[in-house]
Amino acid sequence: MLRCQITADYPTNKNTKMKYKITGIVLLVISLLFYSFSERVSNYFELTKNLEIFTTVYKEVNANYITDLDHSSLMKAGIDAMLGTLDPYTVFVSENQVERSRYMAEGRYDGVGMEIKNVNENIVVEFVYSGFGAHEAGIMAGDIIEKMEGRSLKGFDEEDVMIFMRGASGTKLNMDVYRPHDNTSFNVDVERQDVSVPNVPYSGMVADGIAYVALSTFTPMSGRNLAAAMDKLKNEHGDFKGIILDLRNNGGGLLTEAINVSNLFIPQGKLVVSTKGNLEQWNRSFNTNNQPYDLETPLVVLINENSASASEIVSGVMQDYDRGVLIGQRTYGKGLVQNMRPLNYNTQMRITTSEYFIPSGRGIQNVKYEDGQPVAIPDSLRGVFQTQNGRTVLDGGGVAPDLEIPKPELPEVVQALLDQNLIFNYATDFRHRYDSIPEPGEFTFDKFGDFVSYVGKKDFHFTLEGETLLEDFIASAESGLYSNDVQREISKIKDVLNRVKGNALSKHETMIVRLLEDEIVSRYYFQEGKTRQNLLRTDEMQRAIELLNNRSEYDQILSGK
Repeated sequence: MLRCQITADYPTNKNTKMKYKITGIVLLVISLLFYSFSERVSNYFELTKNLEIFTTVYKEVNANYITDLDHSSLMKAGIDAMLGTLDPYTVFVSENQVERSRYMAEGRYDGVGMEIKNVNENIVVEFVYSGFGAHEAGIMAGDIIEKMEGRSLKGFDEEDVMIFMRGASGTKLNMDVYRPHDNTSFNVDVERQDVSVPNVPYSGMVADGIAYVALSTFTPMSGRNLAAAMDKLKNEHGDFKGIILDLRNNGGGLLTEAINVSNLFIPQGKLVVSTKGNLEQWNRSFNTNNQPYDLETPLVVLINENSASASEIVSGVMQDYDRGVLIGQRTYGKGLVQNMRPLNYNTQMRITTSEYFIPSGRGIQNVKYEDGQPVAIPDSLRGVFQTQNGRTVLDGGGVAPDLEIPKPELPEVVQALLDQNLIFNYATDFRHRYDSIPEPGEFTFDKFGDFVSYVGKKDFHFTLEGETLLEDFIASAESGLYSNDVQREISKIKDVLNRVKGNALSKHETMIVRLLEDEIVSRYYFQEGKTRQNLLRTDEMQRAIELLNNRSEYDQILSGK
């Protein structure tokens, strides 16, 4: 009896076990809810407390500061400093910057159709877009814009001037222009238009059966325009035996267009990218929705350190599915997704909401951010993933090419010519002396002696690495401590360095001539001409053509064996 009684009361009975389980679950849920509620209360308290502190500080400064405050500038500085502790991509977009933001997202804006840069506090026309207001008004690269609507631009930065240039399509902008070449000035009214910058700036056949298409940005219609460019080439030249997709210097753009471009080369229904954020709404997966354009033709994708974001999605997808061979340099490593959030007073905020992951499961983000500062991810912490054919790829650090082509280093003298705008200015001078030149790809510059003379008349200066090392050596101790023999050796080294500097232009003639040809061609044939002129001369292009003409090597790279 006792035993039975004990047995009956012992908590091994199924019903009693269930009661204990239910009680435990209820207690767990209650504790989790309480913890979550407590955490929310704590976060809300911290938020309201700090907002109150900020408001109080602002009121005190406004009430007691020695001079009147510029509230817009002060608040903008505060917002920028706050967001600066997060990552470089989470930014406040002021009312004045909204149009620029639209241009970056859509590749179009209402303006005069020219790009500018600040050189020694002068606003210089860097290039004009063919067929738009600035071009039709006779403005040329190298011109200096002195005034807009009667207001001097001396000392203005590019962002401020671009605000002046933007405006409703059909309106006119009055400009005072100075042309340094012939020391003349003129006044002109330039009509603003809806300027659409092409996302496929050039396409063409670069070898027998090999098509080339450049995609400069992922703005609306990128996928459709890319397909149209390939259709046009196919109709004119027949079927392809290889395609080169150039994503070099493509800084990215719309995620939807990265999916559309990927869809051209991989089957319908395939995963392109997934995103993971702090909120459930940002956790999404994106698949291809349409029939592909081409699944069979060998594909090469050109990338470099300036290929970022959407470019990395497309190149990474091609690599993960073993659809194409990547050639060039490791990409930038921007694996964060931003969304635009509208704010009041016609302002916006671009905020990082998630990180993206490509089909193999790897991320692209090169660095993590702690207090707004980049922290590099060591190779030892990078995850190992596999492509569809079993090739090993690493996450983080961008997308690594299958065939790496080292980036050519610019010698000090060449970098100085670029930094001091001597190649740019000489091309401007050349354009005013010669009315025409041969087509891009056929033009050759044969006036190097004239360029050397031109540079000799300017205040051109540059520093060799050896000079810097020598100066550091001399500065490491008082010169009086050196013996006369050492002083004589230092003088000899200086003489050698001076001779090297004197011969530097001639030594690097080939590289300088190529840069001159590119810049000069752009004066006559605009940006498309510059692309065509330089197209076949890069090591990446030569290797791409070579690979597409060698199907066995192409297949071996993608096989994973």
